Amino acid sequence: MQQTLTVEAKHEGERLDKFLQQMVSSFSRTKLNSLIKDEKVLVNDTVKKPSYRLKDGDKVSIEAEENQKDILKPFEFNVKIIYEDEDLLVIDKPGGLTVHPPQHSVDDTLVNALIYMKKELSGINAYRPGVVHRLDKETSGVMVFAKNDASHLKLVEQFAKREIKKEYLAIVWGIISKDHLVADLPISRDTKNRLKMRVSFIRAKNAFTEGDVKERLSDSTLLSLKPRTGRMHQIRVHLKFLGFPIVGDKKYGIKDDYNELFLHAHKLGLYQPKSGKFMEFISPMPIRFEKFIKEHKQL
Repeated sequence: MQQTLTVEAKHEGERLDKFLQQMVSSFSRTKLNSLIKDEKVLVNDTVKKPSYRLKDGDKVSIEAEENQKDILKPFEFNVKIIYEDEDLLVIDKPGGLTVHPPQHSVDDTLVNALIYMKKELSGINAYRPGVVHRLDKETSGVMVFAKNDASHLKLVEQFAKREIKKEYLAIVWGIISKDHLVADLPISRDTKNRLKMRVSFIRAKNAFTEGDVKERLSDSTLLSLKPRTGRMHQIRVHLKFLGFPIVGDKKYGIKDDYNELFLHAHKLGLYQPKSGKFMEFISPMPIRFEKFIKEHKQL
């Protein structure tokens, strides 16, 4: 498929890559950058760099397959379904499973598993069908997918307006003396490691997490957390900064003997896209939490 876009005056001066990210919803940012690098994107029939500044009237052409759903391979894995209707698919994500393919060679993801299960998913972003939000690979718990494009757009809007209610469970190292926890700390990408985030006050985005102590253990604390914003790795970064790293966090925590991350998306509340009815879904506390709590009870 070949698609041609004409640059309007309001987009003059924008970078080529940023322009495409705004105008082309069927491809991920990674895919668009790959297309530019592979010379599949031309400006006035000429190869340009991602940083090229567009001019009014420029003709931007893209050559690529449009329907990437067909090339996402099924992953033979059965995901637990919490709820399903004609618009929503709510699942219980296991820890250790990536939500969608980060690149073509990766097929063992949650999206690929849902394709294997023959679940209908929205096609607004063909590389990430149905995906309206994400959980870290290591994080388990409740997650919602859109089954059609109309519900996809409405769910994305709810997330953008912060109408979605989220509650997480976490076990952290250290005993927190206060009953209520607040972290109003901006986050940016770590300049030394682009795969990580950090608390920063320079070119950072606001991030707010609050929570309550549910139980104090002998050397750790069970928390209930409600993030008001949804920044990448937000809870993990905030807790590390406060001096209470999550148990089993290989990226932000301390070296311990736990191979699983003790962060779990416990509750998710949203408005049904068609009816507008508020609905809440729960993923119970995982067995790994129960086992840890039993082993680390105060004497």
